[in-house]
Amino acid sequence: MAMLTQPLLEITKQLAPSVANWPRRQPGMLMVDGKALRYSDLHSFYHQTRQIFGDRLYDFQSDSPAPFILDCGAHIGLASLYFKERYPAARIRAFEADAELADTCKANLSTFGAEDVVVEDAAVWTHDQGVSFDSSHDDSGHISMAHDGTNVRSVRLRSILEDGPVDLLKLDVEGAEFEILKDCGEALRNVSHMIAEVHAMDEHQSNIGELLSQLETQGFRYVLGDLHQATWVPSTTTPPFRYCRTDRFILTVFAWRA
Repeated sequence: MAMLTQPLLEITKQLAPSVANWPRRQPGMLMVDGKALRYSDLHSFYHQTRQIFGDRLYDFQSDSPAPFILDCGAHIGLASLYFKERYPAARIRAFEADAELADTCKANLSTFGAEDVVVEDAAVWTHDQGVSFDSSHDDSGHISMAHDGTNVRSVRLRSILEDGPVDLLKLDVEGAEFEILKDCGEALRNVSHMIAEVHAMDEHQSNIGELLSQLETQGFRYVLGDLHQATWVPSTTTPPFRYCRTDRFILTVFAWRA
């Protein structure tokens, strides 16, 4: 798909009435301010663009004009593009486990002048011995605890954090955040700011309390926001509250050093 050259948010406005009707996981291209931006799934592109560039979900205040940012779960590169727009001198390491998405991410960053972002074809995880990954080619690819996915390279996030200060850790890893942050432990003290998407999509909801307790132990303050009831995820439990249509949900943790 190609569209007339327009700013990114203008394109999302045009897509809004019809995006729900587009077939999922069909790659394409959009012309944004005269440059070709590639996507792997129009639905994912639309919602990420609205959140990242419209709602400015990943905006944060840094004391450094060149903050060091870890973009974990980089998808097609929209978050890294936003960070470079916000802080042109930012030093960014981006990780994407889906090889096809990583290639798209690299192409988009290069097209829009962010060639200095280091993109690694790898999943952040609790070790560096490789991990099974279920590639969906949209924004829901995830580490497979059942080990029935494709084996991909993994990078232990704790090891990266132990190397030195990180201005922002952005973590959107579709449920793997619980194990990853637990493994990071005291290494989280090298992180100044964190934006982590937390997925209560199965029976592990109790881990949210453990995750937040860990952040408190490591000296973070936090705010919870961007809550979405995941009505598209099957569940056998119906909450006894009119407002709650499901017991499955996604929220974002915004954390910073106290």
